[in-house]
Amino acid sequence: MAFSIIFYIAWISITAFYAKKKKFSKLENSALFFCILIINVNYSWIIYDECKFITYSTLPLNYTAYIIYRSIIIPILILMGINSIPRNLTITKKVIGILISSLVLLLIKIVLLKLDVVYFHKWSLIFDYIYFIFLYSFGYFVLYCYHSLILKGEKIK
Repeated sequence: MAFSIIFYIAWISITAFYAKKKKFSKLENSALFFCILIINVNYSWIIYDECKFITYSTLPLNYTAYIIYRSIIIPILILMGINSIPRNLTITKKVIGILISSLVLLLIKIVLLKLDVVYFHKWSLIFDYIYFIFLYSFGYFVLYCYHSLILKGEKIK
């Protein structure tokens, strides 16, 4: 059951991302996706496998649901959140948008908990919420660095 729900969420997320008009270019979105994916995979490796704060199910379909969540849903939803918050908003409105977008990711994590895909040992949902906010902040940092280094850099002749 968990695999079908997570697969459906991933499919809807990917479809919505590609159907929606994006304010960043394909290169910007790709750089952002891969940077968030790298941070997220390393984070999950440290928290799940090394520190054992959270464990995941050993059932094959539940484990596959966890991998889809980690590798597809989180980066795509963060891309959607960053693309949907306009650049000309005030900092307060951007922070409110990030907090609301992080709640969506937290709700999906609650679904994973209820379907016994992941188990908390020495962990809390608050830590995940803080991590999702950090991922959004990291995404904006990556875009800032991309714009300052790539787009404003010296032109190749």
